[in-house]
Amino acid sequence: MELKNYLLFIWRWAWLIILFALVGGGVGYAYSQTQPRLYEASTMLMVNQDQGIFARPSPTLEDLRARERYALTVRELLLVRPVLERAAGMVEGVTPAQLAARTSTTEVGKTELFLLSVRDTSRQRAVELADAIVASFQALERDLLDNPYAQASTLIVVDPAYAKRNPVSPDYTRNIVLSAFIAVLIAIVIGFLYDYFNTRISDEGDLSRRGGGRPLVTVGRLKGSTPAAQLVTLREPASLDAEAYRMFRLHLDALAADVRPQMIAVISAVAGEGRSLTAANLAVALAQTGRRVILVDANLRNPIQHTLFELPNQGGLSNLLSSTAQAIEPFLRVTAQANLYVLTAGNVLGLPAQLLGGVHLEKVLGALRQCADVIIIDTAPLLTFADTTLLLRAVDTTLAVVRSDQTTEGDLRQMLELLQQTGIACLGIVLNGVRKRRSRFALPVARRTESTPAMVVANRSETVGDAGD
Repeated sequence: MELKNYLLFIWRWAWLIILFALVGGGVGYAYSQTQPRLYEASTMLMVNQDQGIFARPSPTLEDLRARERYALTVRELLLVRPVLERAAGMVEGVTPAQLAARTSTTEVGKTELFLLSVRDTSRQRAVELADAIVASFQALERDLLDNPYAQASTLIVVDPAYAKRNPVSPDYTRNIVLSAFIAVLIAIVIGFLYDYFNTRISDEGDLSRRGGGRPLVTVGRLKGSTPAAQLVTLREPASLDAEAYRMFRLHLDALAADVRPQMIAVISAVAGEGRSLTAANLAVALAQTGRRVILVDANLRNPIQHTLFELPNQGGLSNLLSSTAQAIEPFLRVTAQANLYVLTAGNVLGLPAQLLGGVHLEKVLGALRQCADVIIIDTAPLLTFADTTLLLRAVDTTLAVVRSDQTTEGDLRQMLELLQQTGIACLGIVLNGVRKRRSRFALPVARRTESTPAMVVANRSETVGDAGD
């Protein structure tokens, strides 16, 4: 993964990372609030190796070299059970076990000095416990010397015990930062796992990584409470989304005249991916250039074009396919857009697969070619119904529609593989429903040759068979 992809990942999941950081910091603060306030009293001690139990009347060179080991031994003796039991008995409110857990020693460089530290919920008691431990050790030392009146001791108090006014625990800053850091890591892991297991295509980069190449046109999420209101090329022709659909015209104009398709089928893998709305908006955009355009609703199972353009659905494609009628013009519906006519699905009088696979399909499509400059055909979902494949064999090319956060990688690859296996050409992919759209348009070259039966994706230089490489 490149640095850019890492940055895009962080940007995409920034809301979750920030949310978890705030929650984690709050948890750290709440945890700190529940912990007891501990004060720390420290006293600096020095090991006197000329007196006490480690005294050497005539210290040798080896004794001088072992002074650090002697100091470490004294530090450990301060924490033994007899010393702590006697010290706990000298101060009320603490047990030997509690005192052992709250007491520590720390060396001061490579010297004979060290710090004895004691933590307690009471500042005054922490000081008393530190003094009690020193006194307990000195008393134990006298017992070991069998001289209760001995004044010299191994320990010399350099700095008496003192506790700061502010508690040393809990450490609010440390707990909040640590909790927030752990929460951020959890958020990143959640985002990574979601991206790893989520096969839905989200944006242009995701489409390219999952084998679809760069989209031909990218459209944002259309506003409108009804399908008719989302016909932006007709209702809001000055909008950015309408302009994105009009960009498709440039693609057709960029193609050579001998390969410029006249009949284009708009397809999608499954239902609900914006196929019908894309077909309608593209038809309006093409008609606005002065071309004579016919929009055909070949989704006989769930027709919607008559609803988008607010037209009657009595008499249409299904009627032409189920009869020997030759005239097409009586079935073409005039729309609010000049030069655009709609052939609705009509009254379905039989099984869609039988109608689209019957003998009348070629005649109807041939008649449509005589009546229009461009024919846009809205189809049924490609992976759901077999009759769509029957229709695609009779068109010049296809235009695949993918919806952001809905179309899965598996559906996309299966759709492209089906087109390749059947030798059906595809101009490219329209990515719609993108949350934050950046206007983008590609001007590739599409072609269909007899020597290359595989489908050629118009906005890529390789065939679909190479999509996974």
